[in-house]
Amino acid sequence: MKNGMAALRAAVLSLFAISVAVTVWSMLTMHNHILHIAHIAMISLTFLLLAVYLYKSAEIASLTVYRELRLRATVDKNAGFVDYLPNGAPILNACAGALAKKGICARSADVMTALAKLDVIAVTGNSESREGYVVTVETLSAMGIRLSDDTDSCPVRIILGPFDPETGKDFDFVLTHDKITHVLIAVYVSRLFVKTRRLALILLCCAIAAAIALSVFGLYTYAAAAFALWSASEIINVSRIVRKTARLTFNSVAGA
Repeated sequence: MKNGMAALRAAVLSLFAISVAVTVWSMLTMHNHILHIAHIAMISLTFLLLAVYLYKSAEIASLTVYRELRLRATVDKNAGFVDYLPNGAPILNACAGALAKKGICARSADVMTALAKLDVIAVTGNSESREGYVVTVETLSAMGIRLSDDTDSCPVRIILGPFDPETGKDFDFVLTHDKITHVLIAVYVSRLFVKTRRLALILLCCAIAAAIALSVFGLYTYAAAAFALWSASEIINVSRIVRKTARLTFNSVAGA
């Protein structure tokens, strides 16, 4: 990964330097059609490579928790669930990582999306005698969710307890710290995932629409720049997820 990013960085800088040289040459040589085409092509390619580099940077940043857990897994078997975490787009990685940092293993993007939409949830291993039960019920209620004891009717399967590869595959969320209050984190981060993914999709559609419109008018360099801006927004989204999940309180979670 490091070698690939170094190669991309070198390619972006090299293309930028060549683009500047071609631009200066075309300015000094007036009415040279070939140099003008080369100028547009080189700058457009620079923006496209920059878009790839920024997206890869967002991807690397989103996997920070994954790397930390893999290092821990060599001495702490409780961190071994990292091998079962979903791995995909930066936003998914960042949200799954935010959950994993709290000891929560989410099986996929689909289960996070499903949990974000529920208004009634149930947790296997839960009981009214558990510490934090009352505040969890109250906070969930403030979020528009009712905590039920009927685990069979809940479409999202959540369990309290240590992660076991054999039984873990039968559940969508495993709260490995065995704390009922962590169901609040699971719901909060799942809702954040859905909102951020929706925003990213809107921005991507805007970037594609802008690129098409600009290309029609022959503004190819600006069309390529639109994708670079979208890739930059992915880095911002990852940073936003990290910031919004760094310090969670009952009040901040209830406001989701």
